[in-house]
Amino acid sequence: MRLPAFRLPRAPTALVVALLLAQPGAALAQADPFGALYTPPHGAAPAKDASSGRTGSTSVSGAVGRSYANAQASGQVSLAQLDMMPDNAPPLPVALQGQATRYLANRPKIVIPGYTLAFVHGATASAFGGGAGLDTNKRRTQIATRLVGLTDDMAQDIADQAYDDLVRQLQAAGFEVLDPAAQLASEQMQGLARYGGTFGGQGIIDSRATKAWVVYGPRALPPIKGHAFETGMGAVAASGALLRFGRSSRDLDAIIISPRVLIDYIDMESTGQRVYSGSASVDAELRFGINPKSQVDFVWGNNNGGAMPGWFTTKGAYTPQPFGILAQTADRSDSIATHNALVSVGFGSIYRQSLVYDAEVSPKRYAALSWAAIQGFNAALVAEIRKARGQ
Repeated sequence: MRLPAFRLPRAPTALVVALLLAQPGAALAQADPFGALYTPPHGAAPAKDASSGRTGSTSVSGAVGRSYANAQASGQVSLAQLDMMPDNAPPLPVALQGQATRYLANRPKIVIPGYTLAFVHGATASAFGGGAGLDTNKRRTQIATRLVGLTDDMAQDIADQAYDDLVRQLQAAGFEVLDPAAQLASEQMQGLARYGGTFGGQGIIDSRATKAWVVYGPRALPPIKGHAFETGMGAVAASGALLRFGRSSRDLDAIIISPRVLIDYIDMESTGQRVYSGSASVDAELRFGINPKSQVDFVWGNNNGGAMPGWFTTKGAYTPQPFGILAQTADRSDSIATHNALVSVGFGSIYRQSLVYDAEVSPKRYAALSWAAIQGFNAALVAEIRKARGQ
């Protein structure tokens, strides 16, 4: 049997995917048949952090070849059941690797001018097979997902908590941390360029997956330009921030510390773009954790106003704890009839599979795991600072 072909843009980006996902469509997930066991009594208002109660899967895959096209889902989970799980989790163990950590001991105080917290909101991965040998049977498959269930208010609250928690942990370790008002004693800090609100970005990270994220900062300290997971020319602003950090460090007699944490919800793998293969596949699996793009920048300003930078990186940290489902919202694969008609008139055998999923989370569970990830990240940072200062 010959297979159909669905035509998508040759190089889809996360932004394109986001626009496609914004179109309305019926979600192909089922309601939990036992959902009444978890929902409030008739007439009672649902909990503010309650999910839709749908059931779905924890992993999906798409595969295409010369004579087949498959899509599979596994790991059925009910959001209603996830809503009943505890709203707390132990801090996530995080390992940090430092560079130039000796600078952390060169000033007594600590200034945290911002805490960049970003959430992955969309992810897509595709794979292509150009055909084996002399047989041209072009096959492409793509899986796109979008995060559902995290509101701006939730994300903003978590960003506030992240900053406050780092301050508390540092103070508990005996460090003097200057509050936002005290930071303004430095004119350099006053002139620091910041975004007016949230900031969005996208890029190819995690092997071949393209992901889109939204950046938040504490309400009192909006995201700093150059420290908000920018890509391309947007990252150039980091050089201007570095100079101001160096002078502020001297003026305030403090080390400047700027954390950046990227919370991720999915792991995606693909076979990539293969010209001499007649098959292609993509796999997507829900996995909560801290993405390896997360890092911490710190600056010691010497007495001449020079900026001496250092940083911490991580290989990421993940947890197997459940927090959401994948529910198919669209199948935009090519029609078999159209494919066969094109083949019959000599256009060749081309098939493109395109699957779209909501990654819907239980808000309570997602918030709990986010808080656990942040606590673990902050604890690892404080431990490294103590080590650098010989404590």
